[in-house]
Amino acid sequence: MEEMNEELEINLLDLLEYIKKRIPNIIIVTLVCMIVVGAFTIFVVPNKYTSTARIFPKLETSSDSGTVSSTSSISVNTSMINNYVELISGTTILGEVADTLDMDRSEIEDCINVTNESDTMIINISATTTDPKLSKEIVDTVIDIFYTEIKDKLDVENMITVDEAEVATSPSSPNFFRNLAIAGLIGLVISCGYCFMMFMLDTHIHNKEEAEKYLEIPVIGVIPYFEDR
Repeated sequence: MEEMNEELEINLLDLLEYIKKRIPNIIIVTLVCMIVVGAFTIFVVPNKYTSTARIFPKLETSSDSGTVSSTSSISVNTSMINNYVELISGTTILGEVADTLDMDRSEIEDCINVTNESDTMIINISATTTDPKLSKEIVDTVIDIFYTEIKDKLDVENMITVDEAEVATSPSSPNFFRNLAIAGLIGLVISCGYCFMMFMLDTHIHNKEEAEKYLEIPVIGVIPYFEDR
C-alpha cells in the first residue's frame, strides 16, 4: 500500500510538473477560445431585447372600508391565475395578436413568455425579439386582446396592469461576459485535458531513475546534454 501511494504521489508530481511547463500553451488556447467566442458573440449573434408587463387580478373590496370583502374572493382569484396564463398562451389570443401585427403565429409563440410570479397572483408577460419597439408592441397587443377576450367571453373586468411594457434600452441577450467566461473555462478544460492525455501516453524515459525503474537494470553512465550556443 505504501509503495502504491508513493508511486501515485510521484506520478501526480510529474503530472503537475508536466502541466506547469505547458502553462503558456494553456493560456494561449484559453485566450484563443475567448477571442473566437467573443468575436462570434459580437459579430454573428444578434442582440435581442425583452419587454415585460405585469398584470394583476383586482380583488373585490367593500365600499365602506376598502378591505377585501371575503377570503373567498382571494381564493377564486388565485385559482384563476393558471387559467389566465393558459388563456394568454393559447392559440386564440396569440393568433389574434399575429393577425393584428401582421406576423406569423409561430413567431409570436416563439418570442412570448407568460409566467406567474411565485407565491403571488401577478402575471408576467414578456416578449423577446431583435427589435425593442416590436417587443413592446407585442406585449401591449397581447394585453389589449386578452382584456377584450375575457371581458366579452367571460364577463371579467377585474384585471389591471401593474407595470406597463417599456422599450428596452439594452439587449437582454447575448450575455457577452458570460459567454467569455464559458469560453475561457472550455479552453482551460480542453488544454489541461490534452496535457493530461499526452502525459499518460508518453512512453519516453526521461532520466536515469526512470531507466532503472522500468528496465530494472543499473545505469552505468549518463551522456550529458549540451545546448547549442
